[in-house]
Amino acid sequence: MALVLAGGNPLRRIPVAYVNKALILACVLSFVLGLPPEPFAFVPAYVFGTVEVAAPLPLGDTLRGVFGHVLVHGDPVHLVTNMVALWVFGDNVEDALGHVRYLAFFLLCAAVGALSEGVMAVEPMRPLVGASGAISGVMGAYLLLHPHAKLLILLFFRIPVLLPASLVVGGDLAANVAMAVFQPAGAGMGDVAWWAHIGGFAAGMLLVVPLRRAGVPLFHPAHAYPEVPFPRLQTVLVDFFPARRRPGNGVMAAGKAAVYLGLVVVLIWTL
Repeated sequence: MALVLAGGNPLRRIPVAYVNKALILACVLSFVLGLPPEPFAFVPAYVFGTVEVAAPLPLGDTLRGVFGHVLVHGDPVHLVTNMVALWVFGDNVEDALGHVRYLAFFLLCAAVGALSEGVMAVEPMRPLVGASGAISGVMGAYLLLHPHAKLLILLFFRIPVLLPASLVVGGDLAANVAMAVFQPAGAGMGDVAWWAHIGGFAAGMLLVVPLRRAGVPLFHPAHAYPEVPFPRLQTVLVDFFPARRRPGNGVMAAGKAAVYLGLVVVLIWTL
């Protein structure tokens, strides 16, 4: 019900997140050039041999599915939503880890996400494609590094709102857990690999601790970020969690909140 658009979180240790940009470019080019999904998709049954018609693959083919599935996306919406999330969260995680360790981190999260989906798969012959497991790992790392960073999100895909990463990313993690755990018995998982997301989240939150650069703290405090992360939009955006309280801010925020809540009610009524 929401789309993350941007993060007001500057880089601190690197000028450009080269690896993150390269990963985005690789995924986009793979989609535009029509990379065939069959050799790169991760099919749990072929890796774990969980059905009679499937046998474990040679090691090279297994590794290609475990890591290569991040390059294949099913449709433009799948690609765009993944790449926007990677653009928003990945540069700051690369900043905290460094270029080489970030690439290793991304691939490890992709592998853990794929294997988690494979172990928990209800439909072992359903292929897994897309970078969302690895991106969930990036988001998990971001949650531990920058819980107070402000994110610009599009609520109900229509209303721009400013919220802290702890609420946005934590809410996404909770939603994934709920969707995976509370599925009706025997029901398929649909088109979303919930367990790949959960495995990626877990890997990212565990790996960021030893892989971060020396001196990079966890849980950056709220005052470590720009007070006005989006200057051109701040006059119309509601910041429900301001880092600094000032006289008059409460009245202004209350007025904006009333307008936004009115819009939300109208949207809910019309959806």
